[in-house]
Amino acid sequence: MSQPAPSLDHYLSTLGAPGREAPPSVHLERGAACVQPADLARLRRMLPALRSKTARITDSTVLPRRLAILMQFVAESSPAEDSPVLREAAFALFYFLKGYDLIPDTVPEIGLLDDALLVETVFRRHAPELRAHWAARGRVWAENI
Repeated sequence: MSQPAPSLDHYLSTLGAPGREAPPSVHLERGAACVQPADLARLRRMLPALRSKTARITDSTVLPRRLAILMQFVAESSPAEDSPVLREAAFALFYFLKGYDLIPDTVPEIGLLDDALLVETVFRRHAPELRAHWAARGRVWAENI
C-alpha cells in the first residue's frame, strides 16, 4: 500500500533538504501530487499576491507572461477539476510565490532560474492543454510565449 502524499506546504518546506535533489520534472511531479482541492482554493485567493510578485520581475519578459498564463488558467479552471496540468500549474505558482526556493530569488541574475525551470516544464508538458484552454475562450496563443 502506498503512502499518502505529504502536504504541499511540507513538501515545499523540505524541498532543499539533503537527499531531496532531483531534476525539475521530478520536483514538479512530486509537488503536483501534493496539491489538494483546498490548496487550489487557497491559490485562487493568493492570485493578487502572485500578480504583485510577477510585476516585480524586471530581468525577463517570458517568465512574467508564462506566470500570467498559468495564473489565468488556474483562475478559470473549474474548482472541481483535478487534472495533471492544473496540479502542475498550481505547484509551479506556489513554488514561485512561497519562497522555498532551491535558488533564493534574491540571488542576482539567477534567483528566478529554478522558478523559470518549473514553469518551462509545465509549458513543455502541457502546451496542448494550455493552448486549448486559451482557444476555448477565444484568445490567440502567441507563438513566442
